Amino acid sequence: MSDASTAASPAPAPAPAPAPAGTIHDLGYKRYAGARHARSTRWRVIARHQIAYAWKTWWRYKSALALAVIITCIAGGVMFLLSDQEVKGVFQLGKAGEIATTLVDAALPRSMQWYSRVAFLLSLTVGARVVAGDVQSGAFTFYFARSVRPRDYVIGKLIGVVAVVATIMLAGPLLLAIARLALSDSTDELVRTLPIIPKTIVVGGLGTLAFAAVPLGFSALIRNPRYALAMWAAYYLVVGGMMYVLSRALDNGIGALDIATAIDSVTFDVFDLKLTWGRAKRVHAWAAYTSLLVHAGASIAIVAYKVRRAHLEGIGGAS
Repeated sequence: MSDASTAASPAPAPAPAPAPAGTIHDLGYKRYAGARHARSTRWRVIARHQIAYAWKTWWRYKSALALAVIITCIAGGVMFLLSDQEVKGVFQLGKAGEIATTLVDAALPRSMQWYSRVAFLLSLTVGARVVAGDVQSGAFTFYFARSVRPRDYVIGKLIGVVAVVATIMLAGPLLLAIARLALSDSTDELVRTLPIIPKTIVVGGLGTLAFAAVPLGFSALIRNPRYALAMWAAYYLVVGGMMYVLSRALDNGIGALDIATAIDSVTFDVFDLKLTWGRAKRVHAWAAYTSLLVHAGASIAIVAYKVRRAHLEGIGGAS
């Protein structure tokens, strides 16, 4: 009897297994249904972010843009109001066989020196802190964790800085070039002066490339943004000034290593003018072109190498 009752009683239920630690619960995940862009276009996002970052505060970009507007207005006013005023003792006959005797022809080449000064100030607040600032803030983790390739980062940052600097070194001079065309007295003069547009693009483009790429190179070499800014300022002002002094003392073209002097030399060569005095007098045009291109090429190579190395090392926690 006892054996039958024992056989009829149900077996005890097994104890529930304890929940594993770190259980992930479904909180309503939904698959991304938005637009998907090609991987090759990711540099555009980085470039737009760089432009937006430069525009955020007054001291980064807006102050330099205001100075460029002032320079454009002053040079344009000189062209319109003093167009018949002769320029004495500044220019000699150029290789085109013409001489700039009025301020309407001299205003644009001479204003490039002032645009260069503003572009240098802009490079201190924007260009010289880009890569070093990303390293210090750990932004490389953000970029590389999203499968951003080093070349996407380099191209995006370079295009972003170029776009910002171009509004100083290219947009302002182009407005002056258009103003010069508007002051033409006849159709023949308009046609004769029409090449001023491509000439301005060449000069402004080289200046933009120099003031965008070289500060980026210093920001990649030195991981501290303040030190990178200081090194770029020292190279431009101190080293460049020393090259100019040596050029005067030795009467050779070593002054082309000074970026400001190289831009001046390129300006007067492109506009078919010869300067009788000034920083660019002893610098040959070919040396100035070579200096600007070598500066830009070497800087871009440094940025590419440093970013690639940081990507491989997993800097900032990236893998």
